[in-house]
Amino acid sequence: MDETRKVVETLMRVGPRFTDISRVSGIPISTVRYVLLEKLPKLGFHVQISVDYAALGLQRYLVEFRSKYPVYQISKILDLLGECTYLDYYVYSMNERRFLSIFALPPAYEGDFLEFLDLMQASGLIENIKVCKLVYLRALPLMTDFFNFSRGVWEQDWFTKLGMREIPESPEHVHSNPKVDKIDLIILSELQKRVTRIKYGELAQKFRLTRQTISKHYKHARNFIKLFAVYWFPPMNPELIAIPLLIRVPAESRYRKLLINIPFTFSEFRSELGEYFAMLLVPSMGFYKTLEVLTSNIESQFLRMDFLDMRYTGKFTIQYHLFQKGLWINPFETAIEKLVQVVKGSVKQEKKDK
Repeated sequence: MDETRKVVETLMRVGPRFTDISRVSGIPISTVRYVLLEKLPKLGFHVQISVDYAALGLQRYLVEFRSKYPVYQISKILDLLGECTYLDYYVYSMNERRFLSIFALPPAYEGDFLEFLDLMQASGLIENIKVCKLVYLRALPLMTDFFNFSRGVWEQDWFTKLGMREIPESPEHVHSNPKVDKIDLIILSELQKRVTRIKYGELAQKFRLTRQTISKHYKHARNFIKLFAVYWFPPMNPELIAIPLLIRVPAESRYRKLLINIPFTFSEFRSELGEYFAMLLVPSMGFYKTLEVLTSNIESQFLRMDFLDMRYTGKFTIQYHLFQKGLWINPFETAIEKLVQVVKGSVKQEKKDK
């Protein structure tokens, strides 16, 4: 096993601290630092934490909808919701012409959340809403055996090893009384922004806390991290090099086993409605073979593919300002007011443009 592959696999197990990776892998710290800070970014790899939202007391929901408004306007509204509500992620499907979004919120606010969506629909902003709970959502470990770290390319014979990876499903159970505080959430939010270069001293200065406080809470916040995930995303001209896909199939083990063994699959989730989803970022060179594998193993009536738009997507950090006095707050009333202001601003801008 080459050193880069060993560093990546160790990182996914123990986290991004150079000393931990060096101790477990036996690779010198200087090499670990070079791989994480220089080599991997040049190859298009970056590290993100996969947060255990259920342990934070948050249930995830999949919300799909269409809109008669231009895509860029709805994207701006979703960016606002990502800052002031529990929106975690959204993306636009080019072929289905609909948005897919994921919210993570306390179950106690489900009624207000659904009412908020109804108001958005009644205002004409969105239509054809479909809402369901997610049984789980998680990042998958990078399949390092299928990437040539020396040449910087994906191996093209991956389809000869299909079915070798076994990962059991892990349904999420939302904690009714999460053992977390605001400082823990701040640290998790900062780790969502960057993992490898985070320093206790910088966080202490930014949030006016002591270094000892940051260190103590960092250790506790680690309990809410499922995986230090390593993602591939081309650093230059990604639209020419990679194709983002969302695959939707019935939640059957044979389909899931196929999809988690495609090396370009980086995330999976399952809904309470019996649907299984896999997110892939397929290199252009491997797209035809990926399509062949999918269509050869999944019946056409059960296979749905969304081609995702890289221009209209958003991933948000944990909004720790929504956690006050030890409890998650209900933001949906104030969100409606902010939404109205955004809509009015969009209408005025449209009139000026005309």
